[in-house]
Order: sequence, then structure tokens, then C-alpha cells
Amino acid sequence: MKLCSLLLLMFSLHSVAEVFTWVNENGVRVYGDEPPANAKKADLPAIQKLKTLKIPEKKKGPASQTQDGEPFAGYNTLSILTPKQEAVITAGEANSISIQLHIAPALQPKHEVTLLLDGKVVKSGAQLNFQLENIARGSHLLQAKVKYNGQLLVSSGNRRIHVQRPSILNRNNAR
Repeated sequence: MKLCSLLLLMFSLHSVAEVFTWVNENGVRVYGDEPPANAKKADLPAIQKLKTLKIPEKKKGPASQTQDGEPFAGYNTLSILTPKQEAVITAGEANSISIQLHIAPALQPKHEVTLLLDGKVVKSGAQLNFQLENIARGSHLLQAKVKYNGQLLVSSGNRRIHVQRPSILNRNNAR
């Protein structure tokens, strides 16, 4: 950094010096600050001045702070622990399915977890455990997302589950 500052200072001092022009022994026009006897002062255009470029600072809000006031770098993972991928949930279990999530680092204050079933929001809150009641029979996709003030921070992958329930269409018509 010191070398860069020194070079910048040298170039700025050099730019204050007078510039001369002359034609050398090969017939080429030359510009310089150490002229020979036949040199004339060069008529150069005025130096163009540019406005200083302002780089906006990165906004720091509550979403970027941890509970300790340290900068929050974001979440590394959000995953669904249970139920497992391709889990078959029987009729008795389908009345109340426990959903457990894992997040790293820990869930921050004011960050909201949203649980989606087949792409539709079914539950939300500042928690990592949810209960889903009376899920219809068939295959479903679960997904979790963490948001702060409507901004998505992290989302889990989709988790496919299968709910089995008895159907009156499958009864034996024994008489």
C-alpha cells in the first residue's frame, strides 16, 4: 500500500512539470520533460477532471446481526430431518405428522420458518418442529424456508412423503 501511495505521489508531481515537444534525429515527434535545445513547450489539452465514484456501503440490518451483535453471515443448511425421504405414512400416523428441521447456524431472532406442503404454506413460526394434521392420502412434497422481512434467506430441498389412507373404492364387495 505504501508503494502504491509513493507511485501515485510521484506521478502527480510529474504531471505538474512542463511538457516539451521536439523532433528527434529519426524524424519522430517526441514529448518529454527534459528537452534538448530545439524543443518547444507542448500545447496539451486541459486535464479532464472526474467526479469521485461513490461506492454504496452494504446495508447492515437486524438480519445481518446475531444475538451477540456479531455480523450474521447467513445460514449454511436447512434440512428436513423427519419424516425421511420417500417415507410411507400409514393411516394411523397420518392424523398427526411430526416435521423436524435442522438449521445451521442456529435460527436467529425475528427469522421466520415457513413449512410448505405441495408448494403451499401450511405452517409458519420461529420454530424447527411442526405438526401437520389430517394430511390427505397420496404423495406430497415438503419444503421449509427461512425468511426475514419477506426476504428468503435459505430453503431446504424437497422431501417426498407418501400418505396411505383407506379408501371406500378399494373395499371388497363380498355379499
